[in-house]
Amino acid sequence: MLDKKLNKLSLLTILVGTILLFDIGTIISNIYISPILEGYGLPDIFIYLKTVIFFVIFVILMLWQNNKSFNLTKTTVRILIFLGFFTIVAYFFSLFMYKYVLIFDTAEIIRNNILYGNPNLVFDFSAQNYKTLSYVTTIFGGFNSEAILFAEALVFEIFLFKSKTYEVKEEKKHEYDLFLFDPTISILFIVLAIVSFVSINIFTFRYDELASLEMGISILGFMIVASGISPSAQLIKGRGEPVTKSFFRGNYNLLFVLLILSTIIFAGLFSINVVFISLNRSSYRLVTSLIALIISIVLAVKVYIKLRLDNK
Repeated sequence: MLDKKLNKLSLLTILVGTILLFDIGTIISNIYISPILEGYGLPDIFIYLKTVIFFVIFVILMLWQNNKSFNLTKTTVRILIFLGFFTIVAYFFSLFMYKYVLIFDTAEIIRNNILYGNPNLVFDFSAQNYKTLSYVTTIFGGFNSEAILFAEALVFEIFLFKSKTYEVKEEKKHEYDLFLFDPTISILFIVLAIVSFVSINIFTFRYDELASLEMGISILGFMIVASGISPSAQLIKGRGEPVTKSFFRGNYNLLFVLLILSTIIFAGLFSINVVFISLNRSSYRLVTSLIALIISIVLAVKVYIKLRLDNK
């Protein structure tokens, strides 16, 4: 477990809280200030995921600092920091790509519909382009512009490197049976991460309400699953070695929580894809979401059994 006296994490908590305020400001800006475009872009979906993730991280850090009975392992804290960093980078990329698509579409409209198109429709297309470019300029000056996201990612990267030196409490080490460190758990986590990534609709840049919900859920599922690869790999590294009880239970508890969340998420994703069948919009993601759901359940059962067998 992390030593609360030697690791205050106050600066990290302030940083996460500040980013959370920026995210809330971005959501308010998207609703009341930014021009409303047709459909939803990936950043419009991602900002809600980013807000939820940073809210969860903020709550966990606040609980750790203010609740004596609430403990975190070093691995858990590093995963939280990595998750925050990955979220910022992913949002940055989605914002960059979406703005590129908008500017490219605007250029195409200017060339095909204004310069060489019907002169009677010039005003209509100009108004459409103005709305699109106003949206882009609003993003440039918003709470989550690329410059601010770059600064957030840079500071988070500093915390990510610093987290390697966090002090942990001295604990007694135990010899656990080898069967409690199942290598298939780590392998299945990697497979689950691949399947969950394939379940993301990455070939579309604009979405309707249902498709945006599917996109948000699938991205969240992938991020949660990807967060479990590191602790599952660390458990395999501890195979045959004396480890602390907090290492064993902390990593398995973290994996179990992640798997419960992923099971719920992929069940929801599968349900949405079933609805798509009735709308004649079915895709391969129906199969991948079902596979991800099955793997999540299998992994959750495996991890639960390991936790039940702990007698140290």
